[in-house]
Amino acid sequence: MSDPILQMRGVSKSFFGIKALRHVDLTVYPGEIHALMGENGAGKSTLMKILSGAYTPDPGGEIRIEGKPVHIHGPLGGRAAGISIIYQELSLAPNLTVAENIYLGREISRSGLLARDVMQAGVGPILERLGADFTPSSLVAHLSMGQRQLVEIARALHARSKILIMDEPTTALSPAESA
Repeated sequence: MSDPILQMRGVSKSFFGIKALRHVDLTVYPGEIHALMGENGAGKSTLMKILSGAYTPDPGGEIRIEGKPVHIHGPLGGRAAGISIIYQELSLAPNLTVAENIYLGREISRSGLLARDVMQAGVGPILERLGADFTPSSLVAHLSMGQRQLVEIARALHARSKILIMDEPTTALSPAESA
């Protein structure tokens, strides 16, 4: 068996003196899929937000990625650590194309202009792998909610994330899109 890609030990989080998480431990190995289940208010989203960098954990816990201790400072820190999170509330720019959304913040340019052809070619294989029924040049505003969810997944895959977190990803998907 390989070494864990993620270890969270004794992770806690308080909001104004109220404990949202108490000494949570989680170990994930490469290729594993985990489901966090529980009632509303159980701390599932809080744990995901700590891992992604949206929340800072209380002192005393430890997070390790590929065996190395990490301190994730903000969402960019989460991304730099190889973590992608897809929230229920999608974070796409509807006025941009699928490729532009996938490359957002990491655009490719030539002579100061966006290299749209290069970006579209770069995301084509990922969309094909996901079985997407739209193209890299499709405008996100014209996509269904399920298709937009696939764009979010494609963005995470394109970033070569080590850890992909999805917050109720099938909520907006049809049964065919879920499959």
